[in-house]
Amino acid sequence: MLSQSYFILTALLLLGSLATCGFLGRKLIRGEPWPAHRQFQLAAWPDWLLPAAITCWVVISLAGMKAMPGPAAGIDAIRNALTHNTLVHATLFVVLAGLVELARWRVPKQDALSSPKPPPDPVSRQLLYGLVGFLACLAPTLVVFTLTEPFRTDAELHPLLKLIGQDQTRGVLLAVTVSAVMVAPWVEEMAFRVIMQRAFLRHFSPSKSILLTAVLFCAIHPSWQDAVGLFPLAVVLGVTYHRTGSFLAVVLTHMLFNAHNILSMLMESVPA
Repeated sequence: MLSQSYFILTALLLLGSLATCGFLGRKLIRGEPWPAHRQFQLAAWPDWLLPAAITCWVVISLAGMKAMPGPAAGIDAIRNALTHNTLVHATLFVVLAGLVELARWRVPKQDALSSPKPPPDPVSRQLLYGLVGFLACLAPTLVVFTLTEPFRTDAELHPLLKLIGQDQTRGVLLAVTVSAVMVAPWVEEMAFRVIMQRAFLRHFSPSKSILLTAVLFCAIHPSWQDAVGLFPLAVVLGVTYHRTGSFLAVVLTHMLFNAHNILSMLMESVPA
């Protein structure tokens, strides 16, 4: 039986998500989308950036990532593998960020922006965008996950969620949280929203770039159930990045979403 705290938390988040979706939908219907459209366009990266980023991702992952040991291997082996893979992901983020800076330096000014870029929003405003993005994706994602629930088994769980379902010792929980909440969102948002989505802008419209990036983001997840269930999140991330240009906002949305999944997994295992 699920704990009462889990039901309360889920109900509060769902109410907040429905209110957020209602607010955003009402603004959109009235022709006043939130946030208001900023008078600039994101740079369309040169064609070399996306294949270079994919190559770095594949090479670094194949050369550095360790296979996760089974539960029988012991807590230390699991924690060490998670820590190692987290460091590899951090290295990948640094490499991808370096490629972005190189592309930014090489983009001609007249090709980068159709109008002068305004100063970035304050950090507090970018954090607000991230929080709104998290709430906006929560209810649609819950609906899709509920619809695909009959097709889910424990075998289709994300590997990290499956791991904390099997072992909730402090060391494993800390390693999973750092990997899934503190590191993975930075790497994935740099790769998909900052690099891929903006690379597609050279050849596709913004809406097609957002949808294509969302599909590819979902496709890297291990099961089709997760791929379908994460599509609302992927679309919200793409729209948020396109409308705000804030990397911090999409990272925060992604971090909150992953943290919510981990917390839900833990609270489901707490007796009522």
